[in-house]
Amino acid sequence: MQIFGRAGRPQFDKYGEGTIITTHDKLSHYLTLLTQQNPIESQFLDRLADNLNAEIALGTVTNVEEAVKWLSYTYLFVRMRANPLAYGINHKAYQMDPSLMLYRKELVVEAGRKLDKARMIRFEERTGYYASTDMGRTASHFYIRYNTIETFNEMFNSQRTEADIFSIVSKAEEFDQLKVRDEELEELDQLLSNYCELPAAGGGGERLREDQRAAADLHQPGGGGQLLPHL
Repeated sequence: MQIFGRAGRPQFDKYGEGTIITTHDKLSHYLTLLTQQNPIESQFLDRLADNLNAEIALGTVTNVEEAVKWLSYTYLFVRMRANPLAYGINHKAYQMDPSLMLYRKELVVEAGRKLDKARMIRFEERTGYYASTDMGRTASHFYIRYNTIETFNEMFNSQRTEADIFSIVSKAEEFDQLKVRDEELEELDQLLSNYCELPAAGGGGERLREDQRAAADLHQPGGGGQLLPHL
């Protein structure tokens, strides 16, 4: 929606047009945003662990105090102060702590605990210091999400086979946006039977979703280099 404020060339033109292309079920949502000018809330909390890990990996945030200050530069902080109830902050808590210092500290401490548990950082709660790990730096460099690292930590072990590894990698959250159409299913079967050396599912034969299966097949040696009409 932000682009509608930039339609045309504001420094030269007095008039500009913007076009929304969306599905019918979302039309009323966008019309409401345009006509009623509802504020856009921050989604930063959903990715707080990922963003904090990136700052720690870069070395720009090394402790809780710096993380609390870092949060004050975000749009999340702006919206938390403007609409605290939307972020689980009651009126009394906001009155007692209008700068949200305590709430911000709770957020970065909890995010630090999660990252520490996932072995992406080392978090010493007594001193409040963060230290990046190889896993955390790798995740930050390659934009691998915290949820994906957590999944890998839970599922990987020394008993896993090669087939298991492809199966586990296909469960990465980043592949959730991979959609498989009906006309592609037959080609996936051809890919698996003719080019892929490993079965579509590992770990005792657990069944993969079609999007996970596509990711597993296409990552195999021989699977990703084939020219198929629909894939």
